Amino acid sequence: MTRQDLLKEAQRAQFCENLININNLYYSFDETKKVTGIPADMSVHWKTGNVFYTLINDNMKMSLQVLHPSGDAETIKVAGLGQSTTVDNLNDVVYLATDNGVYKYKEDGSIELYAALGEDVMYVTVSNDGSVMYIATWPQNRVHKITNEGQKQEMFPAIPNGHGITVDTRNNIFFVATQTSHVLKNGHNIPIKIKGLPSERITGVFVSRSDEIYAMDENSNLYSIDAENANARHLGTFNISGVNTFAMDSADNVLIGVRGGIQKFNAYEQDPCRNYDKFSGSFKPKHASHLMPLATTTRKRRHNKVGKRHSRRRKHRRLTTTTTVASELFLGIDDEEE
Repeated sequence: MTRQDLLKEAQRAQFCENLININNLYYSFDETKKVTGIPADMSVHWKTGNVFYTLINDNMKMSLQVLHPSGDAETIKVAGLGQSTTVDNLNDVVYLATDNGVYKYKEDGSIELYAALGEDVMYVTVSNDGSVMYIATWPQNRVHKITNEGQKQEMFPAIPNGHGITVDTRNNIFFVATQTSHVLKNGHNIPIKIKGLPSERITGVFVSRSDEIYAMDENSNLYSIDAENANARHLGTFNISGVNTFAMDSADNVLIGVRGGIQKFNAYEQDPCRNYDKFSGSFKPKHASHLMPLATTTRKRRHNKVGKRHSRRRKHRRLTTTTTVASELFLGIDDEEE
């Protein structure tokens, strides 16, 4: 075995030792995108791969940012103070919440006013089909319902506080009030506390492209939420502290925002280290042609009644792969052992 072979085996062993198994998926750390400040309220446009977030600098000033797949980040220029973003992935529309209203963000980087309000908009989310928008204002701490392309506005008293407001594909609404996460089921008027979530601060609720509902706390513990029964189940942890926000891209890769950076974990449907023995720290002999590429893939989607949304998502589905595959790391090593 050559020195290069030994180096590849050591790299592969380190990769396998750090692999995280959560909810029948396998995650490996990919990279950290450095930012100057703390990222908050991340959202992802699945078609373009753009990641939108609020950047809070050391002076507690906020600005809206977009991180492109190329790794380049830029500030979104808005009239007033940018607060947060949300993405309508069905209709490919990005909305920006500011202190003087809600704007649409266009692919060329320009913006246009969607709804003007006399209150400071902190959070914004849209219904499954994009026809209804909910906004949470500050310091009034009240929620408005906006319809008719931004022309009709009305109070939505069913939600007392819209902090971190999120809507799933069945139009259940999730939000945080008095440090407790709640769900307002579609068609109901009284929100219910979600059982099973910890007392630590929940950084947010995110609906993945496979229509799963997740929550993450500040210690990177990931939870799956059952909206129908208003309870949550702990899935595992990414072993990161100080989490302020999280999101998932179109391939269910996980993005975690902490002070100074956004960390990315690639997701795998199958174990890329299935021939690695953690107890001995070595690999089982296997021909290189049978080694599985370390490809990042999406989870199989559940069939449900939201057919239109799924059809749209399949159109935009794109798979990404890591830069190194198992056969590249160990081509020839297993041949020598056999």
